[in-house]
Amino acid sequence: MMITSGFVVILLAIGLRNIEAEEHGNDFDAIKGCKQYNTEMGYDEPLYYIPTNTLNNTVDHGEFKYYKIGVLGTNDGVIRLSNYMYPYDKNVTEIVVGSHWNTRSGGRTQYRTSSNEYKNTDMVRALTPNMLNPFRPVMLKLKLWVDGKKEVFHDGHDYPFLGFMDTQKLPVNYMAFTRRNLTLVFFYDCPM
Repeated sequence: MMITSGFVVILLAIGLRNIEAEEHGNDFDAIKGCKQYNTEMGYDEPLYYIPTNTLNNTVDHGEFKYYKIGVLGTNDGVIRLSNYMYPYDKNVTEIVVGSHWNTRSGGRTQYRTSSNEYKNTDMVRALTPNMLNPFRPVMLKLKLWVDGKKEVFHDGHDYPFLGFMDTQKLPVNYMAFTRRNLTLVFFYDCPM
């Protein structure tokens, strides 16, 4: 059996292409199995609050729960945590990643009135330059403690880049996603 040099070159090219794909991977593989939420509603609009007890991939350790979330976009990804589906005239906790044009992240309490006026009280801020990316999802892991402690990790890291104590110890029964000015895509209920 005779093998032509053209056939060998094709096989070699296919093999190298597969090796290259394995080395670089696909950043979007990280969102496989996640649900998707597009932030059509802005920061000041009524949001859809997702009941956390309907999420399939929450890891519950009794004293704390883990949630894996991805964010795709340029800046100001807001994760709003509440113990009510319609949290007007009540406090919520906000975790903001990539704020101030993608230079900072923070945790805060927000009180929003039924007339949609709000007051934010910062609990922590951290410099996180270039946290978000419009070309690949940034995968985060939230660790929410029963005692009110909240920590945010890059998925796969052992130490949080953001941590704070919510002294109100609000239970997280609902979760919402929003943005300040530019549309974002959130991926939630992701497998651990």
